[in-house]
Amino acid sequence: MPSTPSLLRCRVPVAASTALAALGLAAVMWSASAVAQVTTAPTTTPTTTTTTPPGGVQPGVRPGTAAPTARTTPTGQTQDQSARDASVLRGPRQDQLEGLPLGSFVVHPRLAVDVEYDDNVFRTDTNRVSDWVFRVRPGITVDSEWDQHALQFYATGEFARYASSSTLGYESFTVGTRGRYDITDEWALNGEAEFARIRLGPGQPGVVGFSTDSIVHQFTSGLSVSYNGDPFYARIGPRFQRVVYVQGDGGIDQDFNQYDIAARFGYKITPELSVFIDPSYTWVRYDRQIDPFGFQRNSHGFDIRGGVAYDITRTITAEAGLGYFHRDYNDPRLPPVGGLSALARLYWNPTDQISIELEGKRGVTEYRTAVVGVASGNAISTSMQVRAGYLPIDQLLFDAGFAWQQLDYTAPLNRTDNYYTFDIGAKYYIIPQVFVGPRYIHEIRSSDNAGFDYRDNRYLLTLGGQL
Repeated sequence: MPSTPSLLRCRVPVAASTALAALGLAAVMWSASAVAQVTTAPTTTPTTTTTTPPGGVQPGVRPGTAAPTARTTPTGQTQDQSARDASVLRGPRQDQLEGLPLGSFVVHPRLAVDVEYDDNVFRTDTNRVSDWVFRVRPGITVDSEWDQHALQFYATGEFARYASSSTLGYESFTVGTRGRYDITDEWALNGEAEFARIRLGPGQPGVVGFSTDSIVHQFTSGLSVSYNGDPFYARIGPRFQRVVYVQGDGGIDQDFNQYDIAARFGYKITPELSVFIDPSYTWVRYDRQIDPFGFQRNSHGFDIRGGVAYDITRTITAEAGLGYFHRDYNDPRLPPVGGLSALARLYWNPTDQISIELEGKRGVTEYRTAVVGVASGNAISTSMQVRAGYLPIDQLLFDAGFAWQQLDYTAPLNRTDNYYTFDIGAKYYIIPQVFVGPRYIHEIRSSDNAGFDYRDNRYLLTLGGQL
């Protein structure tokens, strides 16, 4: 979801406090109802207001729920605001909303309430079912305001209910922390820890069968050491993820641990331009090493990319890298997979009112599924997404985006799915702390297996607020 653009600094007026208090009471009542019910039926994909491909939140990948505390750019520079931060899509654009002081920290609570009409809640090609969805999305971020070091805590939640049946609902949330310890002006120690309850809705990768969903618990932790010198800079460290399917694993026990070690080594040609190399190695270990189909699923492999990064504060940040990935499996019947590894990102603000963001990437994922008695190998993912925002006045933001993702499941499944997503919407700020906005989302899945195609249209109205 595009971050709220920051408006002119002002103290929180009584109207804003009253509005947020009312929304907060509604969220508490809704959350109590959500916890009291047990989800046993398929549910729809959580509405997003970005065009992140369905693989954007996946087992084995940390959802991007909060901004990083480290203030370094791809070229290794340390700065107060990058082109990404200055984007009208993300904010803050002018002055940061003040939040609530708490000692040497500042607290930024937020809340959004959605009303949505979905014309294909089960993501099916035929026998489409439509429904109204009511959703509450609370969140909070606590940031340090220290001159040295940085620490952040964050939590988000999403609670959804459907008009036609009380059993069609879900609850998901994320809680985490991350920080940076400045050893010297050039050396820093970075850490993170996060727990998330993730819902994979019907039609999304990793879901087994038709018109079903999955609930995944994911724990992520990581530690890295970074060096920001001149002309060299570097970052290296390990990362661990634990993924547990608490609902909807297709009966093939998909719980696994993933261990990574990754690095970036860069050289600054100029303060704005640098070259880099990104090596990484991954080990994946499943709880049940041999699945019900007799396949050994454990794997290991590497990914290495070289590229260039370019950065001009507030105007443009870009990086592009190409390389090669390779994954070997313990089972000799699962052939190794490898190919082009790629990553490209662009944050461009041609004017103070217009922002453009683009990302493309290719690599191997841990998406697995089972169809007609055949277990899958992993999926090779290729994706691209672009988003543009226009802020004609401080109170009004227009934005639109398009995304494409291809998931090429390797042997023995040998299936390819293509996802296409388009959305367009707006936000109008009634006061700097409260906004309202409509959104339209269109999603398509096209598969080379018969019966897996679908089209979905969602019409959304959101009322939200933040301090």
